[in-house]
Amino acid sequence: MPHSELKLFVGIDGGGTKTRALIVSSDGICRGNALVGASNPNSVGAETALSNLRRALEEAAVSAGTTPHFEAGFFGISGVNDSVSAQFLREKIAAFDGVSVRNYLVENDTRSLCAATFGMRSGIVLIAGTGSKCYGRTEDGREWETGGYDFYVSDEGSAFDLARRGLIAAVRDADGRGEPTMLRELLFGALQISETGQISQRLHQDSLKNPGKPMSKEEIASLAHFIDEACLAGDAVARRIFEAAAEDLVKMVTTVIGKLRIPEGEARLGITGGVILHEPGGEIFRRAMRRAVPGIEISEPAFPPVVGAAIRALALGGVAVTPVVTENLGMTFPKL
Repeated sequence: MPHSELKLFVGIDGGGTKTRALIVSSDGICRGNALVGASNPNSVGAETALSNLRRALEEAAVSAGTTPHFEAGFFGISGVNDSVSAQFLREKIAAFDGVSVRNYLVENDTRSLCAATFGMRSGIVLIAGTGSKCYGRTEDGREWETGGYDFYVSDEGSAFDLARRGLIAAVRDADGRGEPTMLRELLFGALQISETGQISQRLHQDSLKNPGKPMSKEEIASLAHFIDEACLAGDAVARRIFEAAAEDLVKMVTTVIGKLRIPEGEARLGITGGVILHEPGGEIFRRAMRRAVPGIEISEPAFPPVVGAAIRALALGGVAVTPVVTENLGMTFPKL
């Protein structure tokens, strides 16, 4: 059957650097895809985000050999953390000329990640990369999330948080308040400073990557690998930083479990992000998590988030996401 005669569903995974679109038919077979620029409105602004969302829909339709008219769609967009911003984007998407999505949702991208990990079954996902966030959903549609309110008030256990804790330890070592740690030498060297007092200027006025400007969240988060290095070398201060970060992440997960009233022994957790996928953070977090919730099932997502967005689009359009549909998705989605 020509694609133009099929009922088509679109999943969107929008982030701070790129946006992916995936078009699928009701049997789960992928029919088209696109990769364009960022669509996180907090990173690039609403105008650019909307322009890239429209491009993603149009280019995916071209790759599918059809027009951008869809039965249902799911837009999982990072930076969309509240109903007001979601409704704003929803209204703007509805006004796209020449593009139509009959039934769609705009929500945070953790929803896509959860579907990519567990399909439409109950499950919890934890992200610990540059930032952190935890989200859980039950089969009857109940949801809860913790964290993810950005680095000023949240992002516990993230790479940014590890770097911030490491910088504090380095400064306290240097001025005599804290115990000796190799983080002082590693982080002062990375920042190209020789005196403790220089750290304020580096952080707030003279970024190494963007001289004359403050260091960005991402630039500070990139220092987290020095906490990895120190911990793996046996530095006790760095090890305690990881343990404290792990406990914060565990608290995010156990709160979601409690709010969703997930029975003991039935909790499933999907994890992603460099802090908990790589060592030493991975081992430290898993040990702390299993101590807090014995028997918890911990896994990594089966598919990338854009496939999860397509799964949510299918379900929104009334399609039963059966094992056959999931198998078709797995066999046909393009490795963007």
